[in-house]
Parts: sequence; C-alpha cells; structure tokens
Amino acid sequence: MSDRSLVLVLSNDFSLASAKTSRHLCVALNRLGYGAVGRDTRLVRWAAGEVLKESPARQEAFEIASVSKWMKFINDYGIERVVSLDLNWLFTSQLFIDDERIKGIHSFWFDDLRSYLLASPMFPMDRTTLDVINSPNVKHHCYGRGQQEELRLLGVNQIFPSPLAAPREYVERDEPCTEMNRLAFIGNPGLSNPPTRVALEVMNRGGTIDELRAIARQEILSGLRINEPSATWLRESPEITDLMAAATELRLTRPHDAAISLLTEAGQAWPEAFDYLNRAGAILDATTLVKFVNRYDRPSLVHRLWQRGWLDVFGTPEQWAPYGIKAQPTVPFPQLPAIYSRYAAHLNAANCARDATANEKLFEIAACGRASLNLDSPDVRACYTEDEVCLADSDLALEALAEQIVQDPSAALAMGSRARERTAAEHLWEHRLRKAFA
Repeated sequence: MSDRSLVLVLSNDFSLASAKTSRHLCVALNRLGYGAVGRDTRLVRWAAGEVLKESPARQEAFEIASVSKWMKFINDYGIERVVSLDLNWLFTSQLFIDDERIKGIHSFWFDDLRSYLLASPMFPMDRTTLDVINSPNVKHHCYGRGQQEELRLLGVNQIFPSPLAAPREYVERDEPCTEMNRLAFIGNPGLSNPPTRVALEVMNRGGTIDELRAIARQEILSGLRINEPSATWLRESPEITDLMAAATELRLTRPHDAAISLLTEAGQAWPEAFDYLNRAGAILDATTLVKFVNRYDRPSLVHRLWQRGWLDVFGTPEQWAPYGIKAQPTVPFPQLPAIYSRYAAHLNAANCARDATANEKLFEIAACGRASLNLDSPDVRACYTEDEVCLADSDLALEALAEQIVQDPSAALAMGSRARERTAAEHLWEHRLRKAFA
C-alpha cells in the first residue's frame, strides 16, 4: 500500500494499443507523484455477456458479486480517481459514478463512441448510457475537434480538448538513424475490407486523394440499398438517399469537419430523413458512412510512396496485400521507439473511422526525434508548427516533401530534433494528466 493519492487506470487488455497507452498513463502518473493501479475490464465485460446467454437472473447475480469485489478493491486501495481510454471504466452503472470517495473519472477518448459501444459489452444500466457518462464527476478529454463536436452533438457534457501524447521514455532514448534515405509507415490500412477494383486502379495510375474520395462517396451511395442497416432505412424513409448524398458531398469539400455536423447540416434540407435516423437510433451508423468518404486517404498515401520505392511498411501483411503492398510484420509495441528511430522520417496518416487527425503516432514519432509527414489539418497544426512536422495540403505535395527527405535526410533529422523539444515541453502524458486533474 502507498501513502500517495491512488489512481485506478482501467484498460482493455484485449486491445494491444489500449494496453500500451494505459501502461504509459500508469508510468506518467507515477512520475507526477500518484500511485497508479492498472486493471483490465475486458474480462468482466466478456463474462457479463457469456452469463447473459444462460439467464438474466444469473447475470444479475454475477453483477452483484462483481460490484462487491470491485468496491472492496477500491476501498482497500483507497482509490481516489479513475482514468481510462474511452469508457473502459463503464461496465456497470453501480460503480464509480456515485461513490463519494472518487474525486473524478476521466475518459481520454481514443476511439469513437459508436465503435466503443459496439465492441464493449456491459451489464444492463439502470439509466441511459448518456445519463451515466454525463454524471457530474465524469470528464471527457478529446484529441480532435471533430471528435469533440461529435460528442457534443450527441449530448455529452463536460468535454475538454486534450491531444494525445508521448511517453517520456521515448524522449529520453537516443538511438542512431540507420535508414537515412528511406521512410517508414507503421500501421494498417484503417479498414480491414479490401479496396474496390476501381479504387485500386486509380491508386495504381497515381490518382489523387480527391479522386479517391469521390470514388469512396459513390461506393457509399451505391451500397445504401444493398447493405444493412442502410437498406432498412431506405425502405422506411426513402429520402435517406438524398440526405446521405448531401452529407457526403459536404465531406468532399470539408474532410476535417465532424461527420455528424455535416449530417446535421444536410438534415436542414432533408429534415424528415434526419429525424428518422434520430428516432431509429441510427445516427451514429449514418455518421460512420459519412466518415468513410475518407476511407482511402491513408492507404493511398502509403501506396503513393510505396510505388516510388521510398517506403517501408510495417503492419498486418494480409491487410496490405490487396493493395499490392508487401508489408513487414506488425511492430511489437516494446520495439516501436527503435523502429521510429531507425528512419529519418515517417509517414503519418489518420484513421478514417475517427474525426481526429493528431493521432498518437504523431507524438511518438516526434518524441523519438524524427520528422513526420502529414496531410495538413487543424488538429495537427494545433500541436506542431511547419518547422517541427511536415504539413502538405495534398497528396502530391506530400510526395514532393518525401522526395526532399530522401534526397536530404539531414533536414528531416533537424526537424525531428525541434519536434522532440516541443514534445518534451508540451506533449507528454504527464502534461495531459496534470491538466485533466487540475
């Protein structure tokens, strides 16, 4: 037991990315003088779902036993705060939110609300999920402007801007750059389903992101009558086609605006269709389709630099194979800083499923003293300057920046050094936690 104020960090150990960042949060809390206790909630969620298959009564009994065990744990340790990515803390409404011992519950949003709720079973709530996450002692920290807007329009309260960050241990490492004339990309395409033949043909001939966004939009609209649940929407509200056409057209010209705000704007012209989505509880599903206008952004950037022979790709090989890209295996998280340090610069590209572009890799690459190549966006600009990261207003401009790095890696290393200084001063997990607790 510790005399320090204790913070409970709740993780989803089924997700390696979540487990990695939860560990970074624990280490940062220790550096700030807190005691940090890490626990997984995925197992209790899974068990809740499995017990329900037997009977609701058994699930209720299991929840009572689980809550009792957790309350004893909180009392024995003297937990005062709860921190988690997304809603890993919310698996029952019987814990944390009404406990006078808990000074604050902090959700650092890593994913989007729809993806989280679909992937994370929980015990039945005695109130709505919105009511629970709007409890007075719950604070939501969002790393993207669009992400903040999405939660706000969904009715979530106490939302605070909070970029992601890097662990201090990355800043403290000093490893040589051995791949001076190559770049790297670490990650998967974003969506696991392969590209369509038309999209791949455009990539192979060097087509632009603007072309690919138009193709993705057409794929979305063409699939409305074929795929569920959108086929059901159209049977009950045929004007959904017009609403989605308008919202996805807005996404073409404003790719960094929150998809849900674009859908809301389009709903002014098609109010009956928009009202139907709200009444049917389908607004988040429709919002996700609008986001998918950007589905080819990341893989097309990777493909463009791969075609030039400049890029090493680390990710799930079977997900990259449909793009004609031979990827090296996914990098185990303990080896990430070594791979970051190996290259003079890294391509960085956001996941289309989230309305946030300043992802965790942006800060990790900078912490390792390396340059990152990014499509220009408000989220990234809010964290770094053009002297610290590469910002391109198009994929063609990004390709030109990559060529400069291949020809003159010393400039990229100097940029990475400046990015590391900014990261050490402003973008560590200690900075985020200190601000959140304040």
